[in-house]
Amino acid sequence: MSDLINFLKEYSPILYKCERPSRYIGGEFLSIKKDFNKADTKVLLAFPDKYEIGISNFGHKILYHIINQKNNMLADRIYAPEQDFIELLYKYNKPLYSLDNKKPMREFNLIGFALQYEMSYTTILKMLEMGKIPVLSSDRRDDDPIIFAGGPCAYNPNPLSDFIDLFLIGDGEEIIIEIANLHKKIKDLKRNEILEKLSEIDGVYSPIFSPKRGKVKKRISPLILENHPVKSPIPHSQSVHDRATVEIRRGCGRLCRFCQSAHTNLPIRERKKDDIIKLVKEYVQNTGYDEYSLLSLSSNDHGKIEEIIEELNKHFNGTDVSVSLPSQRADRFSVKLGQLIHGVRKGTVTIAPEAGSQRMRNIINKNLSEEQIISATLASVENGWDKIKFYFIIGLPFEKEADLDEIAILLEKINTKCKEAHYKLPKITCSISTFVPKPFTPFGVCAQNHPDVIKNKISYLRNKSAHLKNVKLNFHNPVISQFEAFLTRGDKRVGSFIYELYKKGSYLESWEENVEYEKYYKTAEECGLDINTETAREYSYNDELPWDIIDTGINKEWFKNEYLKASKAESTVPCETKCSNCGVCSNFKTKKTLDI
Repeated sequence: MSDLINFLKEYSPILYKCERPSRYIGGEFLSIKKDFNKADTKVLLAFPDKYEIGISNFGHKILYHIINQKNNMLADRIYAPEQDFIELLYKYNKPLYSLDNKKPMREFNLIGFALQYEMSYTTILKMLEMGKIPVLSSDRRDDDPIIFAGGPCAYNPNPLSDFIDLFLIGDGEEIIIEIANLHKKIKDLKRNEILEKLSEIDGVYSPIFSPKRGKVKKRISPLILENHPVKSPIPHSQSVHDRATVEIRRGCGRLCRFCQSAHTNLPIRERKKDDIIKLVKEYVQNTGYDEYSLLSLSSNDHGKIEEIIEELNKHFNGTDVSVSLPSQRADRFSVKLGQLIHGVRKGTVTIAPEAGSQRMRNIINKNLSEEQIISATLASVENGWDKIKFYFIIGLPFEKEADLDEIAILLEKINTKCKEAHYKLPKITCSISTFVPKPFTPFGVCAQNHPDVIKNKISYLRNKSAHLKNVKLNFHNPVISQFEAFLTRGDKRVGSFIYELYKKGSYLESWEENVEYEKYYKTAEECGLDINTETAREYSYNDELPWDIIDTGINKEWFKNEYLKASKAESTVPCETKCSNCGVCSNFKTKKTLDI
């Protein structure tokens, strides 16, 4: 209590003057505060986005839980503050601090950043600055913390290799404990000696030492029951995902050709039905949430999804607790499933066709028919949902104007079928994003449409669907998508670009209103780069790609063959049904695990 009192005395001028002090005080219900001085290894989990985004991140919840389970270790949290809080920190000459222990960033042994989104890169650099830690790895001394990073963007570490000491590739449950245990033993060595020894751990990429040893293989962790949290800090203010979250499945065998997560999270690992039910019950009981989410890239692909929800419905009968599923696979959405997730509150059913035409769905390997999409929508409306959300992507490889037409035609057919069944027309919201080529996907080598081309396609789609009064189209900003593509496929030259952006004040650019477009183009030019040229660049699978330094287990020849099949509008059967021979299981001596 005395620590808290001292903190409030020291920081009260800042907390009183900032806009939302609840983001910066910590002490949330179910947060963990261990004795800082007794921990052998102190890990700070840093999320380079606002409090309400970071506190909802499930990966952070897992690592926070796993590390704090160990008696000799401590995990604390930190999120990116808003600009008003930053200005107050500088005014009063205070460093950025952790939420649970209120300790400056510099006092931790290890600081781990979540790499969830390319537009957060400059925020990472700014957070290091606020923590009084040298931004460039080469400037850090022996008494500075080791800076590591993991998450989806770590699969191409090149853009951040000047700033991050170590990248964690793949699942983090086991690797984080191995790093912490080894660091405890070698922490008195010189900094580079520590980095060299930590880089020898499987799944760790070091920009200094790993290139001498060849590719770094990703880590694959089993879904162990004890590693899953059944409680987590309850935010002081509403977060983006204010619910109990239980991961039911990792990996996706659908292998949509644009989707990085599907390819980098193989093999599929399904959690057992009884374990899922146990986790949901405990999580809801511990937290008091009235909603639980069954998390997966494709939740209704779980072989026992109906049985799971049916049993949980019985358990929560008479309460206000309801279930939430991420976007639905239309071919697995049944009338029974619709009835089971009916719940006390009807939110929005989300379906992801991704493309309007069958040709384009074959190209992206969506394995969905128009009939399945319409049937899933009608089943939703029949079961009482009056709000439907669809996800589409435009600017995909091999896209033609007719494929855009088919998006509007599909929506019109849904309205027609609803009218024929005498259903009230649902409110349909279409979230339409621009294709971004991602490393370790069959389409990772493809060019991206220029933003002007995408803007023309947006206008075309708006005109085509203008007569559909119950349909609203929301488009992701194509310029932001271009910046994402530039960063995600970048080589080491992009590091200088990120550094210059940071020095010019770029921060919290995961929020579109903070992005200055001209600053991006001009800074790239100053660094000898052209964003338009780089994003329009078409690679070949015969090339040495920037991300080839990482081994995900998938054979490069398989990516090449998938690209060729896409060019012929040929699909690949999901690996739940038949092995696609991508190479992961044979190369890494592993196998998929299904709850059958």
